[in-house]
Amino acid sequence: MSDTYETERLDLIERPGRSGPITLDNLIALNDEIVALVRAGVPLERGLAAAGRDLHGRLGSVTTRLAQRLQQGQSLPEALDGERDYLPPIYRAVVAAGISSGRLSAALEGLADFASGYGELRRVIGLALLYPLLILAIAYSLFVGFVVVILPRILDAFETLNLAVPKLVYGLNLAGEYAIYWAPIGPILAILTILWWSWTGRSSLIGPNAGPSGLGWLPWMGGVLKNARAAHFSDLLALLIDHQVALPEALVLAADASGDRALVADVKRMSESLRRGAPLSETLVGAHAVPALLRWLMAAGYQQGSLAKALGLAAQTYRRRALHQAHVVRVFLPTVLLLGIGATATIIYTMTLFIPMASLLQELSD
Repeated sequence: MSDTYETERLDLIERPGRSGPITLDNLIALNDEIVALVRAGVPLERGLAAAGRDLHGRLGSVTTRLAQRLQQGQSLPEALDGERDYLPPIYRAVVAAGISSGRLSAALEGLADFASGYGELRRVIGLALLYPLLILAIAYSLFVGFVVVILPRILDAFETLNLAVPKLVYGLNLAGEYAIYWAPIGPILAILTILWWSWTGRSSLIGPNAGPSGLGWLPWMGGVLKNARAAHFSDLLALLIDHQVALPEALVLAADASGDRALVADVKRMSESLRRGAPLSETLVGAHAVPALLRWLMAAGYQQGSLAKALGLAAQTYRRRALHQAHVVRVFLPTVLLLGIGATATIIYTMTLFIPMASLLQELSD
């Protein structure tokens, strides 16, 4: 019976019910597992097979399939490439670079630091938006309850006393009668927002559309995202170059992982120029999507033969800026949003409650 169960389990693993990339947290967990096995000197196929039995969901399936591929004689890069639908290109490239340079553990640790920084940025933004969104949900619910439950009674009071009904009361009462059609819009938008936020947390979005870029319109958020992307680009480029990935290829991979489309376009032009034999300093001219400080450090580091070190310094600088701005966001953005939502809610409630009540009292006094 156990053999039958194991066979059925492997069949399900080979034909997973859900397709699509694993989440960022799952990618970090898988990476940590591989790092631990490499450090301990345990054969990856045996360690991943044991880990796959303990893990659940898509991560467990991916881990088990990796173990099976390794047991069939595939190398780790080949096994990871077989899971390209679940793992981002940058991860597979870093693993291949780490193996070719004989520093797989260091390469994976560097990538883990990058992924953790990306996840920390998401957590900071999520916490900054949580309380304002809760207040918005409460305000929306109260408004729906008012136009559906309270306003009809105010309208009945006007009609019972044969008083002139203000147009605002009629309009709001009409909105309450049709609440069944428009009231669900709020919950639907909330669900779509949650789904969008989950979508931006997929590991595949360490790529051309990485990061919650749709939040750049919020106060201070544009600077956070800009500096965070510059730090991510510098960090990954330094990691790839340090592990002997060719500069043209490393540039494209790091730019793709940054999530900045303008940077991706500029870097692809740079990569093509480098492949034609142009010097790096020349390719950097006109690459306006690359921050000025980073361009200068890259040119200086390349001339001095210490490009990876210069990129590491750039990454530290941009990361400090991003963390400082993220702290400002965490402290001030909730306050700004709460004030904006609170002021809007106050105006709406003034129009929907106090104006009708004031009109009623005025009609009674005349």
